[in-house]
Amino acid sequence: MRANRRSRTTIWGYLVLLGCLCLQVPSVGADVPRVLGLDQLVQMALEHSPELKQADQDIAGAVSDLDQARAAQWAQLDVTAVGGFVDNAKKPVVVVSPTPGADGQLRGHIAKNRDAEGYGPFGKLAFTLSQPLYTFGQIGHRKDAALKTVGVQRAAKEHTRGAVILKVKELYFALLLAQNGKAAAADLATFVQDARQRITRLLDVGATNVDQSDLYYLEAYAAEAPRFRAKAESGANVTYFALKQLIGLPPGQEFQLDVQELPRDTRALGEQQAYIQQALHARPEFEQLDRALEARQSLVEAAQADRYPSLFAAAIGSLAGAPGRQHLNESYIDDEFNHARAGVVLGTRWHFDLGMLQGKVHKARAEYQRLLHTRDVATLSIPIEVAQAYQEAVEHLHAFRASEQAALAARKWLVAALSTFDMGVGQARDILLALDRYGKNRGDYLSSLLNYHLALARLSYAIGAYRTPAE
Repeated sequence: MRANRRSRTTIWGYLVLLGCLCLQVPSVGADVPRVLGLDQLVQMALEHSPELKQADQDIAGAVSDLDQARAAQWAQLDVTAVGGFVDNAKKPVVVVSPTPGADGQLRGHIAKNRDAEGYGPFGKLAFTLSQPLYTFGQIGHRKDAALKTVGVQRAAKEHTRGAVILKVKELYFALLLAQNGKAAAADLATFVQDARQRITRLLDVGATNVDQSDLYYLEAYAAEAPRFRAKAESGANVTYFALKQLIGLPPGQEFQLDVQELPRDTRALGEQQAYIQQALHARPEFEQLDRALEARQSLVEAAQADRYPSLFAAAIGSLAGAPGRQHLNESYIDDEFNHARAGVVLGTRWHFDLGMLQGKVHKARAEYQRLLHTRDVATLSIPIEVAQAYQEAVEHLHAFRASEQAALAARKWLVAALSTFDMGVGQARDILLALDRYGKNRGDYLSSLLNYHLALARLSYAIGAYRTPAE
């Protein structure tokens, strides 16, 4: 995979270098394009990024869950109100017989003629104000889990932030390469035109060190430019458009980069192991997994606490009224349609089931173990990612230094070949060979310089160097 990516980057660099004779950046009317540097592009992309805005909403959702978990420790109020119609009624009258029964007790009965006719409305309002007292950790563990989940989402945002920064750098250096291709291709075109004039002049005077095939070879070499130019301009325009979309510029606003040449960042690289250790401490994925593990552990403990009772204190009350029914004010008889009562009680709530709570505990433990294995995977894969980016940076650093010297040597060779050819002692083939080698070496230099900066950007991403100071 790595070889394929490097090959594609190198080929694209050749296409841009050989064909980008005229890189045109779109402009609109008389609007002056904004001049933007890498830091400005990164800042604009971070402010515009929909991925980061989505991450902010994930954090807001986690904070909302935390607020709910915290609110569970406070009193909860339940209010129920009902209304309807009920038979009208008056207080019952008990008629006592004046004659005792066989057992000597007086007998009585309710007079049937006390019922009222028709129906009337009634309403009832009941409330329960319940305050948890002790829950064996059911509330506390879930509150801790919600708090750790906020940290998980914040670390996830940092990971997204690093990905946005890396994308900006990749597009920035790709666009710089295209702009450098313009200067390189123009330089090469100048040599081609000079060689064409020299060969044509010597052909006209019948010089023996040149023939018509030399001119044909040169024209065949120069004829490739239009095809490569079309591909290069297409790639440059796509890169420009992607970078413009990433930073959120409106369609009518254009920009240009504040530098015209690829920077030659030749700072010394540290030891590979030092970068690996930094990644193990700074990468947000590890913080994300650590917070997730803590949250899962709290959820395991909460699931275990669900198997125990919870103690609470409650204030309860009820108020009911039915205008068509007379109130029966007797302590031993409950009047559901006319009453007003309230009180404070202590209680316990204990839920039993046939293995469901135990199943929840097992599931929570399984998810915790899964996160442990995920962290093990990250501990193995991230150092490999760091080592790969580091070795690519080392490789391309040596490559661009070597190709820079090769390009300088090829240019001197080309100048010398033109001079000797002009004096009539050199061959046209020497010019064509030098011209071909100069173009390839210059393309190798720019391509390897681009790859070096991309490798540095990926190395910074791999070690978590993009994180904000607060984190």
